Amino acid sequence: MQTVLMPQLGISEESAVLTAWHVREGDVVTAGRKLFSIETGKSSFDVESEVAGTVLSLFAAEGDEVAVKTPVCAIGEPGEDVTNQPAPVLDGRGGISPRAKALAEKLGVDSVSAVPTGPEGRIVERDIRALRDEGDNKRPIVTPAVAYTDRPLSNMRKIIAKNMTASLRNTAQLTHTASFDATDILGCRKRFKADPKLSGVTLGDMVLYAVSRTLLAFPALNAWLLDDTLRVFNGVNLAVAADTGRGLMVPVIFGASGMTLLELSGQAKALAEGCRSGSVDPAPLTGGSFTVSNLGQYGVESFTPILNAPQTGILGVNTITTRVREDNGSLKTYPAMALSLTYDHRALDGAPASKFLQTLCKNLENFAEMVK
Repeated sequence: MQTVLMPQLGISEESAVLTAWHVREGDVVTAGRKLFSIETGKSSFDVESEVAGTVLSLFAAEGDEVAVKTPVCAIGEPGEDVTNQPAPVLDGRGGISPRAKALAEKLGVDSVSAVPTGPEGRIVERDIRALRDEGDNKRPIVTPAVAYTDRPLSNMRKIIAKNMTASLRNTAQLTHTASFDATDILGCRKRFKADPKLSGVTLGDMVLYAVSRTLLAFPALNAWLLDDTLRVFNGVNLAVAADTGRGLMVPVIFGASGMTLLELSGQAKALAEGCRSGSVDPAPLTGGSFTVSNLGQYGVESFTPILNAPQTGILGVNTITTRVREDNGSLKTYPAMALSLTYDHRALDGAPASKFLQTLCKNLENFAEMVK
């Protein structure tokens, strides 16, 4: 008999939501047969059977959040005993999934009164909702003063919310913002547009390129903080936040510090498109050593990006604004771009973080020299 475990798609992933079953108990499956689908805060993934046999038992229900590396189902020969297999989503109360428990607490209902309909006699979310609805039917209907619609969060949105909250709770985050004169990168962009090979290179690509080079001199920002160990990467695996319409995904450009500007630009676009279309492989969604989040296209002038733990740094890229400065006794305007660096104060102090930001700004102000 084989026990199928919830896979771990990334080092920081502690659980995943089982979104759909593709088999039922008693089904005969072959190796490669799709068993179930899962979602994390970063990706969706189908889990396939590695063996042939009969599905003996399902240990989780659709919608359950299941800890990684714990049993989800068992496949073997008919009649094999699976009674000793653990049910991974049970808590200490002996029969309610964590998601159902949290919903019961939110709605203020007593889960003990719920009728369990989940696997192994477990109380799941639908049972709590049914209990809530039963109670609502016993109350007089009150018409609200203002109409509203309750829209349940998607599984991806729920996990993103969980990860963001955990990041803010478990790290010591601080954000510095500095700006630089964007005249040089704007000039480079104008020249690139006239070159068929480089016409697709964007201002965001140029920032990625400068970040990948600058980080090499600041190892504490190109690292993971793992309890009392700082894991410093020899090269830069640059994670780039991408809006997919379904939620935030962060694909990784591995070896970005060894790529040319054109190579880096092409890889960034390919990964972003893969995330939007849903065709991206789970592998590039983990393993980043530093993250860049660009909101400049939305006109954002400054923001506080949240760390993608266990990474120690994330850079927010803002829009270009017009500023004024004194030049030989007269006031002149210039284009300025602001950069917002959030870092984990447990891993490094404000001075080296500020030096990174200062060096990055100088490199971007002299971008033409960087790509010679």
